[in-house]
Amino acid sequence: MTITELNDRLNELFPPETAWSGDAIGLQIGRYPSNLEIRSLLVAYEINQDVISEAALHDIDCICVFHPLIFSPLRTITRQDRVSSHVHDLIRYNIGLIVVHTNFDTHPHGTNALAAQSLGLERATLRPLIPDKNLEQFGMGIIGSLPESMTSIEFAEHCSQVFGAPVRFAKGNTDHIQKIAMVCGSGSQYMKSALDANVDCFITADVKYHQFHEAKGAIMLLDPGHAEMEQFVVSGMMSIIKHDDTLKNLTIIGSEVHTSPIHYA
Repeated sequence: MTITELNDRLNELFPPETAWSGDAIGLQIGRYPSNLEIRSLLVAYEINQDVISEAALHDIDCICVFHPLIFSPLRTITRQDRVSSHVHDLIRYNIGLIVVHTNFDTHPHGTNALAAQSLGLERATLRPLIPDKNLEQFGMGIIGSLPESMTSIEFAEHCSQVFGAPVRFAKGNTDHIQKIAMVCGSGSQYMKSALDANVDCFITADVKYHQFHEAKGAIMLLDPGHAEMEQFVVSGMMSIIKHDDTLKNLTIIGSEVHTSPIHYA
């Protein structure tokens, strides 16, 4: 299997048409020669120097990553900035790079579904917040219900335990939290969709101060952190890839590197 064939198969598993328009997904760095066989795949959250070292240590041929490395055109490939430095190393080691990003967010077993299951939302209640117009069960975000309602404080503490970090939140129009909407990662632009869905709480990351003001008294708005919400991505992607018969001959490894630059004191 070449890297182009691998990318084609990943596009079948995670349809690119379900991704955000303009998202930097798909094949970002090829291999030389282009017909070189792919024998091993590392699945990672994002690229940093430790992930590249991990790939080199395991003699990895290609990395499948969630967060894109290249978002905009590179003017140079030097050691002067983080992105071009990583591109330089991947080319030097002849390691390919494929991105599966918002087309994993929209997957019925993707980012949002994994977080919902970890929160204990009932599987039978789960549905997309914004359903895909063409593919059934696909869509951005998720809605689901807890088995029993919690108070705002209880639910905030529950989220803190599940996501493993302090959470920020504003209280909504009820202190009985049961119906939840969620968009993992930077999804505050979907708050109106959550309001229209008449949920008790909207969970997303990278929320600005004034957005908490907008939510106060209308809907509980809770921010557990970007990487914290997406921490289940690597295991979820690996599960789908490993169970695919077309890719069964690949050696597939999940990255063990913690890549988030954020620390809490």
